[in-house]
Amino acid sequence: MFLNRQILAIILYACVFFPSCTVSVLPEIPDGGKETVSFRFRLSGPVSKSADPDENRISDMNIFVFNTYGVLEASAYMTWEDSGSDAGMIRWTANLVRNASYSVYACANFGYRLEAGSAAELEEMKYYMAYPDDYAAGIPMSGYVGNVIVTGNEITVPLERLMAKISLTVDRSRLDDDVEFNIRSIQVEGCPRSVNPFRRNHIRDPFDFFPSGFIKKDYEADMLNTEGSDGNSGEVSLYMLENMQGDLLPGNTDEAGKVLPDGNPGRELCSYIEIKAEYMSGSVYSRPGEYLIYRFYPGENPGNFDVCRNSEYRIRITPVGSGLEGLEWRIDKSGMEYLARTLELSYTELQLTYSGETVQVQPYITPESSAGMLVWYSDDESVATVSGDGTVKANGEGKCKIVCYAADGSGCSAECDITVDFLPYYMKIFPGNFIRCRKGDVLEFTCDYFPQNAPFDVGLEELEYDKNRGIYDYSVSDDGKTVTLYTKSRGTGLLYMETGYPINQAELIIIVIE
Repeated sequence: MFLNRQILAIILYACVFFPSCTVSVLPEIPDGGKETVSFRFRLSGPVSKSADPDENRISDMNIFVFNTYGVLEASAYMTWEDSGSDAGMIRWTANLVRNASYSVYACANFGYRLEAGSAAELEEMKYYMAYPDDYAAGIPMSGYVGNVIVTGNEITVPLERLMAKISLTVDRSRLDDDVEFNIRSIQVEGCPRSVNPFRRNHIRDPFDFFPSGFIKKDYEADMLNTEGSDGNSGEVSLYMLENMQGDLLPGNTDEAGKVLPDGNPGRELCSYIEIKAEYMSGSVYSRPGEYLIYRFYPGENPGNFDVCRNSEYRIRITPVGSGLEGLEWRIDKSGMEYLARTLELSYTELQLTYSGETVQVQPYITPESSAGMLVWYSDDESVATVSGDGTVKANGEGKCKIVCYAADGSGCSAECDITVDFLPYYMKIFPGNFIRCRKGDVLEFTCDYFPQNAPFDVGLEELEYDKNRGIYDYSVSDDGKTVTLYTKSRGTGLLYMETGYPINQAELIIIVIE
């Protein structure tokens, strides 16, 4: 038995970011009649990687036609170069059974031939992007119509883009007058690597994201730094594969905003937009090379985190007041610094008495977070120098001024007057260097020296030696400058005391026990 067949044209077209599914069939051809018609879809011009993709570009197409039993009846992989078509059209013909039921699957802009023996295999397939901004072949698309009865010579299959378009503007009209808010980059974070062409895409593995998603920075983001008469900037768009995470926040979230709390597993799986901005106000600024960071989620409503294929999300970012608070986004202020309001030093004047003497001057600044931006200098380093932590070091006799200022543009500063007047060094032992005593006497020896911050050693090795000989026992004061001897037997012992820089002197004490 021979089946009647006819040549069928299946026309695929790209929706303009609006999902639809329509099938149009021309009037039935009489039984036994055949007609050759073209399967075609329109191409657009080339696009470079990293640029905004041509949203209507179709550069290649995989087509699969299955009968009602799921058996593959016809398939093709077509490119514009292979088609031999004119005016950017691709033509393909298929010979199908009249009045039979078919399902048609199509994948555009995948860049390679797909192999599939069944509809179930196609529906489980995933498309992987090499880069989050690799649109050289056009935006990946898919289309499907099922249970189509062949009664005419044309079937229309709409294509859906597998990506969402996220278009952003900034409204600065509600910022305080002293705030400067300059956006340096915007990017997609939680940007999916793959998508299922024929099922809703729901990323379940944190490793199925690009480390960093589609990004626009510097001049590419400049439209967001323009400002019209209504306070709104120009528009910049980002693109990403579908990621349907659904409703993750219970109840009414209008007051809380769309912010996932710490510990919510959705924070690793939801896609979001990250904005980095240089910031300056009368009290806060972003450190050089660091930014004020906004992170927020697209979606259908405050509790929903779906980023749907073939859709455009138009987002107006409206920072209010200082721009440092907000319910609809998470704000990272770790790159911010607060301008200093007051600055004082622990000393307003210091007197140093020998070369190399050091004293640390402590700054007291409000707010405390400004302390990291302090600069120190001496107006005469031949007299004294100062390091970055406020340590003053005497170099030569004379007077100078140590200045500390906040390098944040606030104008806060403080000064300390330094006088360097060298005094003579000395080291003296009390009660003396030769002592005669009796068994059972208690003797106390003290060292007085200048400068008092010179290193000092009481000679523990000598004390331990005489203690082990049984001549005396000993104890040392908490400040380490006084030694007390408890004589125990007749003999002669030694006590050794030494000072280091800048005195560099040693004294030997002889004790005779009768």
